[in-house]
Amino acid sequence: MTQRVNDFPTWYEATATRGAPRPALREAIKAEICVIGGGLAGLTVALELARLRANVVLLEAKNVAWAASGRNGGFVSNGYAQGIENIQKRVGLEAARGLYALSKRGSEYVRREIAEGDPSLKMGDGWIVALRHRDDGNLQKYRDMMARDYDENFTFLPAEQTREKLNSSRYFESISNPQALHFHPLRYALMLAGKAEASGAIIHENTAALSVQKQGAEWRVRTGDGEVVARHVVHCVSSLDRTIHTVSGRAVLPVATYVAVTEPLKQDAIRTSAAVADTRRAGNYYRLIDGGRILWGGSITTRISEPGRLAEQMKRDMVATFPQLGNPRIDYSWAGLMAYALHKMPLIGRDKGGQWFATAFGGHGMNTTAMAGQLLAAAIAQGDDEYRRFAPYEPAWAGGPFGRLGVQASYWWMQLRDRIDEAGS
Repeated sequence: MTQRVNDFPTWYEATATRGAPRPALREAIKAEICVIGGGLAGLTVALELARLRANVVLLEAKNVAWAASGRNGGFVSNGYAQGIENIQKRVGLEAARGLYALSKRGSEYVRREIAEGDPSLKMGDGWIVALRHRDDGNLQKYRDMMARDYDENFTFLPAEQTREKLNSSRYFESISNPQALHFHPLRYALMLAGKAEASGAIIHENTAALSVQKQGAEWRVRTGDGEVVARHVVHCVSSLDRTIHTVSGRAVLPVATYVAVTEPLKQDAIRTSAAVADTRRAGNYYRLIDGGRILWGGSITTRISEPGRLAEQMKRDMVATFPQLGNPRIDYSWAGLMAYALHKMPLIGRDKGGQWFATAFGGHGMNTTAMAGQLLAAAIAQGDDEYRRFAPYEPAWAGGPFGRLGVQASYWWMQLRDRIDEAGS
């Protein structure tokens, strides 16, 4: 049967094959480790633990990667949402180098898993970050600092070379990162799930964890129709359930970003197969995908509900940057709800009661989910303590509704500063 565009909530769902749902948990079982949350972080934890011969069960409230892990921009690059210069100010150069090296490990993991599992998941190499205002040499200084201090070799592109790749008068200088890649995040998540099961992990979909209680040296994880008794519990639930693990849940804020995908186009605006982001403080990100379509994301907000006329809103942003696109039809548009910590770093660690957590991956790209999965699997199965590098960024209360108001106000202020910067160029 031919599927219509509106049969799918996202382009990713339209171009992935989920297969039959995994069975819900309907009995009491025991395991060494219970992972709560079937996004990219939880799936990576489960896969790596299974590879280490651990007995692991993963519980997903709906379907694997149905939320942010299957709705994001699909960018993979080194680094964090918090700029490395600010990280260095907080923890010092050597500790910042250690954290940056971990982000590299995450990117390498994604690239390796794709190469060994399904190379068609990779949709392109490279990431260009373009300025929308004149820079006076700061971008070149940043390139030099990254090469000197973090062994990261970016390429500086002056305005004319930038506009050869991105045919827009809105852009000036840019930085090109050839080590980055972009991919199909939902198909990647489904591949991880298959690899985890092939290695011995058990995944239950449509099985929400309702409570976690200490029972002697073990944990009892209750669901609607069953329970898991495990020595370790790992929480990887992002911002969609901030109550199952209050330590990490109270430390994140839900932040939405929006994505649109055009009809297949013949265009002369985007002349690169690399992923692209601009340096607006609440910026745009985009890439060419299957059949000449443009995937365009942006418009960060703390609003949880999806706005009306989302497709038209995203099209306005796209055409404002590339007017030569005319009036492209938008075939898909959707929201993705991510988790952010106020310090703009991921939350990775173990609480005082002994429960593990990995969350707050919004804005980092997909490297941090892979890195967190490796770190926690090694900590649980092998006693490795490298996850403690994130101790300076421990969970702290994000302010609840007041935090959301503050973050939204800061985004509005950033957008105003963007307009001021661009007006002078």
